[in-house]
Amino acid sequence: MTTPLLVTPQDIAARLDDPSLILLDCTSAVVASDQPPHYAVATGEAVFERGHIPGAQFVDIERDLSRASPGLLFTLPSAAAFGAAMARLGVGADSQVVLYSTAQAGWAARVWVMLRAFGFTRVALLDGGFAAWSAAGLPVMPGKADARPVPARPFDWTPQPGWFVDTAAVQARGKAALVNALGPDAFRGESNIIYGRPGRIPGSINIPTFTTLDPGTGRYLPPEQLQTLFANAGIAPDQPLIAYCGAGIAGSNIVFARILSGATASAAVFDGSLLEWMSDPARPAEIG
Repeated sequence: MTTPLLVTPQDIAARLDDPSLILLDCTSAVVASDQPPHYAVATGEAVFERGHIPGAQFVDIERDLSRASPGLLFTLPSAAAFGAAMARLGVGADSQVVLYSTAQAGWAARVWVMLRAFGFTRVALLDGGFAAWSAAGLPVMPGKADARPVPARPFDWTPQPGWFVDTAAVQARGKAALVNALGPDAFRGESNIIYGRPGRIPGSINIPTFTTLDPGTGRYLPPEQLQTLFANAGIAPDQPLIAYCGAGIAGSNIVFARILSGATASAAVFDGSLLEWMSDPARPAEIG
């Protein structure tokens, strides 16, 4: 049975007693700081403990699922490190993982792309995130999460090529569309004070991450509307895509939306994103 890309709150509410269901709240935030490097990661764990979906666990992407990389954030870890973290959360070969966020959808999408990058396909996003769950009047549980048992059947975490790319791949991207997922002001270089120099990677197309969602409900646009979104940006259905942002979170959401649109061409996240690109003054940046 193929796992859907999205599930509804009602889908999850009907399965809360299913031992194979692993619910993960993936929320964090990148905030401006007065001190170098002028950004900091704020975990969403306190918000989780004020109220979460019953049975859910909290995962901090930078702390739990990233490789320490000076000057960068949320860098893809090794398969062994990622698999060990997932096993601690109870994820095994028989698990069905559902991801959500209390903030922007990109946090959940990032973990979705990471799971796929290590071969795990039994994963979906909760459409509309925690806000949709709350709006449906479904139960909320305060406090810390209960630990999950080690999975009876471990999953074989194996790197899959094509989900994440490095700077060299961006520079040699060929016909791949390069999508900047930040807002229009940051794309033009008017408000980027967190990720180093202002501006964008030359040749980028701007598809702000929020445009993939219905502004009224926070749910993803239907596939046909997502197809139109990418087509209006000049990206053909069979054209490969590389998405980036400041640190790879909003870019992950663009990759997820591209797949949700039904496009079959490859879609990858530039893992280092602007934090890496802008760290070398020899790399060009466009403004305007």
